[in-house]
Amino acid sequence: MQCSDNAILVGKKYFMRYVLAVLFKLFVEHCNTVKIRALGKNIARAVLTATSAQFLLRELSVARVDIGTVSFITEGRLRNVSSIEIELRIRDYIP
Repeated sequence: MQCSDNAILVGKKYFMRYVLAVLFKLFVEHCNTVKIRALGKNIARAVLTATSAQFLLRELSVARVDIGTVSFITEGRLRNVSSIEIELRIRDYIP
């Protein structure tokens, strides 16, 4: 299977589902990097997902973390929502 999209959008499900999605992207779809994205209250779940995946798979390292704000217009009002993107990458070991 080819790695077509390496992004995982974190929502309100249990965090281990997202950890399993990270492992699926790495081992079944053969992605070298995985991006975990979340908005608002789900940022804590995204960080927990990244640290849990690193704990399970010691070869993972955090390559990049982007934080920012996304603006939405809902019901005629402008809303600013925090966002995070964590990029996990498999380290190359040299024995």
